[in-house]
Amino acid sequence: MKGKLIILIVLTFLSCNSATKDQEKRIIGNWVGDIKLPKTGKYIGKMYLQFTQKGEFFQKTGEGSEQVVSKMTYKLSKNKIFYKGKATSNEEFDSNYSFKGDTLVVEYEGEKADYIRIK
Repeated sequence: MKGKLIILIVLTFLSCNSATKDQEKRIIGNWVGDIKLPKTGKYIGKMYLQFTQKGEFFQKTGEGSEQVVSKMTYKLSKNKIFYKGKATSNEEFDSNYSFKGDTLVVEYEGEKADYIRIK
């Protein structure tokens, strides 16, 4: 009985670890989504996200001389993205994330944003 319990625990751990690894592979790449004002839903521009295999996260808004680029690091844990960098004063923040088909859905402070992979 004790042996079966140990095997069950190991299998559970491996399946969770495998799911996280699949999510890590799936999130790597470039994404684009619309920026909308939370209360009105008014469109104000595009947001570009890039996740690298090295754990780097780039967030870009605006165009030309108005473009703002934030470089941070990220790590994933189940359904959360943890990120920090100069833009966050090296404080760690997190957002919930999921996939809806080929769309990356990021939720922060109750607001959801959809991002489409850039090919």
